[in-house]
Amino acid sequence: MRLFYILIIFIFGIAEANALSTYADIVEELMPSVVNISTKKEVVEENEGIDNVMLNKELDSRESLGSGFFISSDGYILTNYHVIKGAKEVNVITNDNSLYTSKVIGTDKSSDLAVLKITPEDSSKSFASVKFGNADKSRIGDIVLTFGNPYGLGVSVSQGIISAKSRNIGLGEQQYLQTDASINQGNSGGPMFNIDGEVIGVNSAIFTTIGADGVGFSLPSNMANWVASQLIKNGKVKRGWLGLSVSHGIDKYTNKEGFVITEINEESNAYKEGLRVGDIITHYNDKPAGDLSDFIQLTETMDIGQAIRLKAISYGEEFKYVVRVQEMPKEELKGITNKALQESIAKSNQTGDDVFYVSELGITIKEASPRGIMIIKMDRLSPLKNKGIVVGDIILEIDRGDIYSVDNLLDGIRNAIVDDFRPISLLVQNQTNVFYASITLEPEND
Repeated sequence: MRLFYILIIFIFGIAEANALSTYADIVEELMPSVVNISTKKEVVEENEGIDNVMLNKELDSRESLGSGFFISSDGYILTNYHVIKGAKEVNVITNDNSLYTSKVIGTDKSSDLAVLKITPEDSSKSFASVKFGNADKSRIGDIVLTFGNPYGLGVSVSQGIISAKSRNIGLGEQQYLQTDASINQGNSGGPMFNIDGEVIGVNSAIFTTIGADGVGFSLPSNMANWVASQLIKNGKVKRGWLGLSVSHGIDKYTNKEGFVITEINEESNAYKEGLRVGDIITHYNDKPAGDLSDFIQLTETMDIGQAIRLKAISYGEEFKYVVRVQEMPKEELKGITNKALQESIAKSNQTGDDVFYVSELGITIKEASPRGIMIIKMDRLSPLKNKGIVVGDIILEIDRGDIYSVDNLLDGIRNAIVDDFRPISLLVQNQTNVFYASITLEPEND
């Protein structure tokens, strides 16, 4: 009997090893869902996108090659927006080498996605479409298969793993899956499958610095599926909008962490419900405010008019809010961003007399743009040093009061000194974050 069990274990071990030794069956099943895309563009532009461009400079137009995949059996195709950007004609070649001229159903620059539609002459013909998986459930180390049209050679497949999740690669606010599976030029718009044959990403970018082979990025399937549905239904993407900008922060009264509101639109429902700049959102829909990208994605993908429940702290007191999501306006609210920092850095490098030394804080400052004051020099014993504040940071508020000039900062310091040198609270913007810092003023600095 013992020998029998040993043989059973041995046989199952061999079967499992054989199952992992080839992906031929799953590749054969999935290959018909992937297409090649070629476009003819009217104008030659430099550094237009991430994807490969095959260019004949003797011609007035050019041909760009990319990838895509069927998301429905009646001919809807998902690809990257930059693959078809500026195209006067978009052609699709299916796995059986059939050529179709497609119609652009809709595009979305924010997610870099586009939906195409092809219509076969035979109305009874259907296409092999993919099934979307849940990218949120994928794990670092999971095996993935990437399909695409590298260098215009035709559909091919590569195998690798998910190397990282929630990567921000500078393409807006989107978070990406990172993989070591080959995503070469021309693969943009192709699908990334898990080993269950579900799409968990859309191949979108490659890291092209010399020596960076094996670093590719895919937009997670959850966002891709939502955008595709919006484009098919509306021809555009209707994003939800709360009318506020947030970053990670800590309430100085309770030391509770959450999302600090750094900007709020007075026409938004959030403002009308009572939320204000400086409030700390600690929960949304009963979920702790921890992952900022999750919060942004949730609000953007909510239906217009749908309600979101918020818990927020204002001056140490907790309040509950129910806010109806609005449609994001074309010119969405711009918070204090790195652009403002760069403008202020440029301004600080100019010559002029608008430089001030604040002895209480041991810093030399200049007024920033569009608001705040920028630190251009810091004393060795400045009380700001052990608070993570460095030269180049911008102080936006003092004790919940906006700073638009040096006088605003000095008035706040004077008020704290008169009040027995009580600590002051500063809202600070650095290159990656907005945070509160509590600073103790020393009498000898007066």
